[in-house]
Amino acid sequence: MSGPHTPGRSESGANPGLAATLSALLPGAGQWYAGRVTRAVVIASPILLLVSVAVIAWRGGPAGILELAVQPAVLWTLLGINIVVLAWRLFAVVDAYRLARPEASPRGRWTIVVLGVLIALIAIPHIAAGAYGYRGLLLIDRVFASDEPATAAPVTLAPPSVEADEVPDPAAAPSSTVATTTTVPPTTTTTVFHPNGNLIFRPGFGDPDAVADHSEIVYGRSGAPFLPFEERVDPGRITFLLAGGDAGPGRGGLRTDTIMVATMDLETGQAALFGIPRNMAQIPMPKRFENAFNDLEQKLAPPSDPATWVDEDGDGVPDEPAFVPCHCFPEQINAVYPYTRKWSRSYPNEVDPGMAALRDIVENMIGLNIDYYVLVDMRAFVALVDAVGGVDVYVQEPLQAEVSPPEEGQPWATVDVEPGWHHLSSTEALAYSRARKGSSDYARMQRQRCLLRSVAAEADPLTLVRSFPAIANAIESYVVTDVPVSFLPDLVRAAAALDFSNIATVGFNPPYYAPERDFNYHPVPDIARIRSKVERVLAEGVEAQSKTGVSECDPPEDESG
Repeated sequence: MSGPHTPGRSESGANPGLAATLSALLPGAGQWYAGRVTRAVVIASPILLLVSVAVIAWRGGPAGILELAVQPAVLWTLLGINIVVLAWRLFAVVDAYRLARPEASPRGRWTIVVLGVLIALIAIPHIAAGAYGYRGLLLIDRVFASDEPATAAPVTLAPPSVEADEVPDPAAAPSSTVATTTTVPPTTTTTVFHPNGNLIFRPGFGDPDAVADHSEIVYGRSGAPFLPFEERVDPGRITFLLAGGDAGPGRGGLRTDTIMVATMDLETGQAALFGIPRNMAQIPMPKRFENAFNDLEQKLAPPSDPATWVDEDGDGVPDEPAFVPCHCFPEQINAVYPYTRKWSRSYPNEVDPGMAALRDIVENMIGLNIDYYVLVDMRAFVALVDAVGGVDVYVQEPLQAEVSPPEEGQPWATVDVEPGWHHLSSTEALAYSRARKGSSDYARMQRQRCLLRSVAAEADPLTLVRSFPAIANAIESYVVTDVPVSFLPDLVRAAAALDFSNIATVGFNPPYYAPERDFNYHPVPDIARIRSKVERVLAEGVEAQSKTGVSECDPPEDESG
């Protein structure tokens, strides 16, 4: 004869609230506690599969997980699995409660509260994981290049209107200007003109129409995005053009005041950063654009001195010398972007024609193939440094500076540092990288190279995962790149192999790399010396970065120990 029934317990003696809690912690545990062993085993069986998948994924380490996380197919699969796992866990909790609750026992208010709390505790992490995954998909779709050809119908673009900071696209020039403008030969790709192909930065950073159509724009040159990674890049090396835009309060337009080339040996992990002064001028142009800036050159050049004129035709009157083009970009190199940003005829398949033109010009100057470009607005730099929790930098010279903020209405960014190691906040890093007063342009470039190296060192996979929302917002809003989606896993793998102790930093500063000056006293690059230095660094590594082999970013040997 059974004893009296204990309130809140089933005939098996199980407490419904405890059973539900156990299954919330481990699906099936509550069923086992309620005496339903077979049911518990069935409900718990997916755990083995999930653990196996987690072990396999973790074998690759944080870098391996990040490599999977940048693949849209994997993210969509994980989102689906996340929903299924959430439904499975909720079922396990409700089922355990139902099995343990006495049939005749009324549902008390406390049991409903317990169930509600358990369901919330279970759902919240799954909702967060789903939000992370979907945010990652949006980031990949909006920032990185599509791997499929554009589906938009070909559109005939009118020749771009010429503004004060633009030069007509050579490929769209009328026949009457052939004498001064070279048209571009057809490429091997299918030419698809997209109406927003050259609008990524017009009128400002991130034109809404261009962003909306981002995934429909055809990217890359010579069909490159549709090739496998190992065919797209040199099997042993990958190279990026990194440009920093100076758009912001008090500054009109967007000039690339920061221009660097980052290259990495995929086998050894050794890398190099080459800095190009923003004020270099008379940069030799690639063959197909050698006459594109003739009109601009004539406009900028000072008038010749009549006293030097010579009577060429024998009429007794001195003749003005004929114009001889330099086949170069006559302005500062940081103006290439605004002058070429509407060259959508010359670069119909590029996410950003201005960056494509800058890439080709820099590539021609240094003699190194550049695979991809990345344009970063100063606001992205601040957000990225903030996301990784600041950056550690060795300060070579004392610096006290104040620069304009990245956003209108924000306080000015300041920095006040003495020589030695410092942990800089995002705004301090901004001031440190942009300050020119009391310093030279070339010292500023050195600080930028060292800051970039330090940010890369801070951005380990765990930090990237932890700070993903902030990093995603920064990249999506203020970064433009032609890196294709399908290459992201390869790039993550390459970045994981990067040896931060083997990053050479070189600045192509005058007078050695630019011994001559133009009529505006801008340094003119010595192409032979620049290319020779690039070749040496690629062949010898960090030992060739300076006369002593010591990095410009490290403390003196007597301080580093």
